[in-house]
Amino acid sequence: MKNSTGCLLCLIVFALFVLSAGCTATTGTDIIQPIATPAQVQPHSGTAVNPQNETQLREFIASFDTYADQARQDWNVPGMAIAIVQDGKIVFVKGYGVKTAGGSDPVTTDTVFQIGSTSKAFTAALAAMEVDSGRMNWSDPVIRYVPDFQMKDPWVTHEYSITDSLSQRSGLPGYWGTDLAMVGDTRSDMIHALRYAEPVSSFRSEFAYQNLAFLVTAAAIEKTSHMSWEENLKTRIFTPLNMTSASTSYAAFRSAPDHTSLHTTGVIGNTTGPVVTDPDWQFNDFSTVMGPAGGINANVKDMATWTIFQLGNGSYEGKLLISPENMAYMHTPRTPRAIVSAVNASKPYYCQGWVYEEQPGYPSLVWHNGETLGNHAMVLMIPDKNTGIVILANNADAALPDALGRTFYNRYVGMENPDVSAESLKKYRNDSVALLLPGPVRPANATPPQAISMYTGSYTNDVYGTATVTEDNGNLTLTFGKRPIIYNLSPWDGNTFSATCPQWSPTFNGRVTFTPGPDATARQVTISLFAVDGNATFDRT
Repeated sequence: MKNSTGCLLCLIVFALFVLSAGCTATTGTDIIQPIATPAQVQPHSGTAVNPQNETQLREFIASFDTYADQARQDWNVPGMAIAIVQDGKIVFVKGYGVKTAGGSDPVTTDTVFQIGSTSKAFTAALAAMEVDSGRMNWSDPVIRYVPDFQMKDPWVTHEYSITDSLSQRSGLPGYWGTDLAMVGDTRSDMIHALRYAEPVSSFRSEFAYQNLAFLVTAAAIEKTSHMSWEENLKTRIFTPLNMTSASTSYAAFRSAPDHTSLHTTGVIGNTTGPVVTDPDWQFNDFSTVMGPAGGINANVKDMATWTIFQLGNGSYEGKLLISPENMAYMHTPRTPRAIVSAVNASKPYYCQGWVYEEQPGYPSLVWHNGETLGNHAMVLMIPDKNTGIVILANNADAALPDALGRTFYNRYVGMENPDVSAESLKKYRNDSVALLLPGPVRPANATPPQAISMYTGSYTNDVYGTATVTEDNGNLTLTFGKRPIIYNLSPWDGNTFSATCPQWSPTFNGRVTFTPGPDATARQVTISLFAVDGNATFDRT
């Protein structure tokens, strides 16, 4: 079962893991997390790897292999897989640990993981193929292909382009609408819901991580190609790259003969550790619904092939799949992140399903991480060195792949920094301590609620539909969503109730607050959502 305090999908979250650039962030799946603050970053004085020196390269890989396995054990991550590519070849690939915490079945190089938001680059690649075909242009407004697409501002609706949709500059709040996949909405439902989203910044002015934007792009690709997103991936990427393990649904993930388990961080006795997610948990289909933003499954060897292709100017084994121009377009900075370290002036930008990061004095890197409800992934490339690394891990909440990716980069280019994994683990453990703390306690002088009849009835929200509050033997329940989500309510303080949701997690404890009206009924109810930190307000019908 998913722990309610853990992170949700890099899908749900994106980690701008500018570890040595002093990046701060929120916690969550695929979320931006600080790993090393500027004060922790030390001046560089290392020695870069010369890939032409086979002995040096071998020693570097052996050292990194030892470091990675020790880091996995330090993080208490059950299993992971790593592949390193250099000059169009896989020079290292290995599985570590076990598929399931407490088990003995080892992770192999064939073990399939969920790759989370690193899937976004695949959707961007399909868009590039459509541009190459002449059926689409990067500057085309998406409404040309997705008539139901609509933003709050009509001007934005008509200006919002394919490039905008892939470069995280919509003006909307970060992760807006991601919860909708939890409550049973389809991709079309979520695209329709965008018209109700209130912007928090000017269009194209600021970075804000989105998942629904990639659903919009996928819908445009389906329109111009006359194939589903899933069919496009299979015929235009998976098959040409011989990615035989790759698939696009939770059902396919489960049916893979060699697949890992999903884990989150939970409480085990008086400590925190990896908890196996129930494979039949009803919310596991989240990755299927959010496919274009984070729903691909693959083993580390196939992800290594994907990385080689990304480094190969659009060609793989002599086959041109994407023009060099459009491959470069996907990796070109579009939306800056206002994160600049006083130490090394590292500057990250969002591209088209990728992050480009400048490192003054060192080669730039291109990367993206991802997280689902039980796995975490990192793909990192150093284009000037024709080198890349893939790290797949089977614990969602542990940012081990991010730390290992940064460590690989630092060591490869000769940048000496503190032990990135140790620094990141320290913060992770500090954050995990919160799981051991007792939950909130009802105020000792709490005001009792009003008569139950004041609260019962139906309430509506443009995005989430109808919420129904009913009474059963003196207790209140609140139900909402196309896939009914039931909150059990108990008095907390006045018109605020404690809300539990056993469907989601036995530890979920949110709040539901009613706003009194002029008569003897509540006119509004505001509920705390369970996917990303946020609330939804429903008006009485």
